[in-house]
Amino acid sequence: MRVSAAVLDRAAVRVEELVLPERAAGQVDVRVDAAAVCGSDLHTVGGARPAPPRTVLGHEGVGTVSGADPDARDLRGTPLRPGDRVVFALFSACGTCDRCARGLEMKCRTILKYGHEGAARPPHATGTLADTVRLLPGVPVLRVPGWAGDAHLVSAGCAVATAAAVLSAAGPAEPGAPALVLGAGAVGVYCAAMLRSEGRQVFVHDPAPGRRAVAERLGARTDVPDGLDFPLVVEASGSAAGFSAAIGAAETGGRVVAAGAVSPGATEVRLDPADLVTRRLTVAGVHNYTARDFQRGVDWLLGPGQFLDLEALVSPPVPLPAPGEPVDEVFALARGGAHLRVMVTPAKAGARSPA
Repeated sequence: MRVSAAVLDRAAVRVEELVLPERAAGQVDVRVDAAAVCGSDLHTVGGARPAPPRTVLGHEGVGTVSGADPDARDLRGTPLRPGDRVVFALFSACGTCDRCARGLEMKCRTILKYGHEGAARPPHATGTLADTVRLLPGVPVLRVPGWAGDAHLVSAGCAVATAAAVLSAAGPAEPGAPALVLGAGAVGVYCAAMLRSEGRQVFVHDPAPGRRAVAERLGARTDVPDGLDFPLVVEASGSAAGFSAAIGAAETGGRVVAAGAVSPGATEVRLDPADLVTRRLTVAGVHNYTARDFQRGVDWLLGPGQFLDLEALVSPPVPLPAPGEPVDEVFALARGGAHLRVMVTPAKAGARSPA
């Protein structure tokens, strides 16, 4: 079986043809209907995070099962069959190590992370910027209905699931209570929209007018009042200034959930421990998510999220180039920042470049 996939090789990204062996027991092949470029893809391509040789890129996507083991099932226990429309998580976990046993499957001792593995590592087709992705038995998968469009679902396996993990770390909702989200990238905007769905009064701060406009379209306020302390602050910017501002904006006894800084050593903050101690602050870090968070995020997309203009986060579809061609246009659009996510489709038919 041959698969076309975007591969990072010595700082250049081109579409390569990968030759796959026969599908092994428990594995699922998914034809990629749409994928999206995440910020971590840009970090990998730009050299800001380590990458193995010939990294197969992309970890957000929605697709259709093209082949599955007879015993393969999704998270709800439903058998997976060819023709099923699915979304999937960005990791495969063993389910048996000490971390998996503690509910930290996203930190599994033998984790495989889609979009961050080399083409030499089985199952080889481990990126969504491709026409096919091969899912291992340890990948959480969910069947999704046909009425939800590709742009609505494409970020289910990263930004949406991470936002759901932030809500899990935030604790029980307090309807009407104010919450502050710092950073209106995809994770921050999804966090704001989900917090709004819980009945919270959500404020978003971001220096970029375009990002603030997207947050407002999803029901958040961007006129953050001076001097207001928040029982919940979400730090989704990844900047040192954002983290410091999050600590400063939390009320006494409040909670700060930090999800933005994912590159060790890239950000440093001066922090007085007495500030946390005397104000009784709780600080929780969120990186990736559990299978339960993934299901929570998808349930939100198919529930309250269906009534929101989530397509505003995503560009019109851009075609994946043919084998041998560079993927420069896709990453140039993503770096340009006009859209929170650039959506890529493997077929050129009907695809167009965003204005």
